[in-house]
Amino acid sequence: MRFVVALLIFVLSAPAAFAESAPGKDVTAKVGEYEITREMVENIINTIPEENRVPFLTPDGRKKILDEIVQTTLFADAARKKGIDKESAVQTRLQYVQTEYLAREFFRRHLADLPDISESDLEAYYKSHLSEFKPPEEVQARHILVGTEAEANKIMQSLKEGADFADLAKKKSIDPAAANGGKLEAMGGGVWLPKGTFEKSFEFALFKLGKGEIGGPLKTQFGWHIIKVDDKRQPETPAFVQVRGMIKNRLMEERNAKLMAELLDQLKKIIPVSYK
Repeated sequence: MRFVVALLIFVLSAPAAFAESAPGKDVTAKVGEYEITREMVENIINTIPEENRVPFLTPDGRKKILDEIVQTTLFADAARKKGIDKESAVQTRLQYVQTEYLAREFFRRHLADLPDISESDLEAYYKSHLSEFKPPEEVQARHILVGTEAEANKIMQSLKEGADFADLAKKKSIDPAAANGGKLEAMGGGVWLPKGTFEKSFEFALFKLGKGEIGGPLKTQFGWHIIKVDDKRQPETPAFVQVRGMIKNRLMEERNAKLMAELLDQLKKIIPVSYK
């Protein structure tokens, strides 16, 4: 309802709009001297962005809008009786709310004149940006964490001699993952870990390894690590239908930004702007 509240501030900053009700108007509520008509309610609903408007088109939705108008009118009327509307800072804010709303409506109407983004545009963007949608490489990995390089070297030697990595992790590692044989897991409990999950030096060494390979010792802020890659995979790039919504949002943002820049450029040529 945040948008509705902002809109009501804009409307209620001009009390005459509510005070005057032409004969024959369908008054649906009255707050003190202010009459609220069905037309006013509909006008407010019609200025809510389409994507947010649907819930207010039902009888319950219209009632919520009416209740919001009544509540806001009560507070606004009380503020006027206390003279709050005469304060300089408040008047400045009220004027700016009107200016802000008019600016948004001006831009919205120009935006509405633009053609919708076509399916062919969406598909063309997908094909030319496939690399952006390619998910990062993933690994299943284990590690053994110890406090010193000397201890890490001893563990590496044991592994070279055929010791089992998981068993050594349970016995030697000081990381909580030791109980699970050093198995690294994502925060949600998943075992496939994408590139970008780890500390940079750890990740660099980990993703250089092939399936079944062991690396280290490697030092990080946590201590000395021995690492092992249990498995690796490259997830498939999502199909167009899976990322269509994201592409459309991206293109709409780009289109909106371009329109904004064009309108500003046009208006600055007509209306002088200076800073002091």
